[in-house]
Amino acid sequence: MQQQTIRFGANTVSRGMHLTLFLTAMAWAAAANIIAGRAAEGIAARFQLGLLVSLLDNLFFLFLVIVGVRTLDWIATRSLYADQVLPLPGRAGWLREWGTGAALGWGLSLAVALPLLISGNLHGTLLWNSNTLAAMAAAVCSILVGVLAIEVVFRGYPFRRLIDTVGSTWGAVLMSVFAAVLVVQANPPRNSSIAIIDCTLFALLLAVAWLRTHALWLGWGLHFAYRTVTAIVMGLPVAGRGEVGSPTDMTASGPRWLTGGAFGPDAAVLTGLMMLVAMAVLYRVTRDLAWTHTFRPIVPAGYEVTVAPPAAHVAMEKAAAPPPLVQILSTTPQTRSVVEPPPKPDVL
Repeated sequence: MQQQTIRFGANTVSRGMHLTLFLTAMAWAAAANIIAGRAAEGIAARFQLGLLVSLLDNLFFLFLVIVGVRTLDWIATRSLYADQVLPLPGRAGWLREWGTGAALGWGLSLAVALPLLISGNLHGTLLWNSNTLAAMAAAVCSILVGVLAIEVVFRGYPFRRLIDTVGSTWGAVLMSVFAAVLVVQANPPRNSSIAIIDCTLFALLLAVAWLRTHALWLGWGLHFAYRTVTAIVMGLPVAGRGEVGSPTDMTASGPRWLTGGAFGPDAAVLTGLMMLVAMAVLYRVTRDLAWTHTFRPIVPAGYEVTVAPPAAHVAMEKAAAPPPLVQILSTTPQTRSVVEPPPKPDVL
């Protein structure tokens, strides 16, 4: 089978190279995650910053991923895809994109918790002490940075290389399933099949956010708001993890298919339906963004081609042409018809 290639100007990058870059970038992200976690724990223990260990972990992870992938792209392609390492273009309306994503994430979080509220299976108490405000601020900052790092890994440079390998549809599906499996394996629930479906649909929702805007602003805002509202405001676990800093202590009772058990709403049956509804809403509200940022403008090109008609055709047109309505005859040079008399001599 002949190797297919993709051309960018004078550069030619094969699909095999794109696949190699994808696998290498994902391997580096896994290594960076381990390095960042150990570095954060060491610094937090050394300087007694236990409240900031999660934030430090996410900061180190984001830094290592960006630097590592940027170096990889320079070595492999001489920075051919440097703008895709951190796809956050400073274009007009970027803050509106982030805010739109945050609004969608906030609404999705409320929709996921709505069945628990209606069924009366959500119970909680308010906890507040002198450290609650600082813990909330640290948790919000940690989620903000951590979500960006996740988006860079799963919807950034590696995602683009996978799309160039298998196409946008298969790239989104494969990356979403891969991300869901990683999340579920990190905190395996009893109903893991439902959790994998829910997490896959959520990852697909974020992939659609990128495909509709070709940037991370919308997905970053959506992911951040969903995790923040669910974990900090409501105090529910997200993908099996409870965020430190929530002022509420929430417990969900009832059947596991409704509550998700210890894994949280991301393992509930109705959550998948809410993800599908959110995907339809996302597709609807991003019509203008998709038109502006994903469709290439039509640029007129080519050159003028003028073909002279055949000589026989020109002769036929001249023979068939009617005579002009007004004919102007050519003029001939004329002389004076009256001879002037000679001048009279002067009289002395």
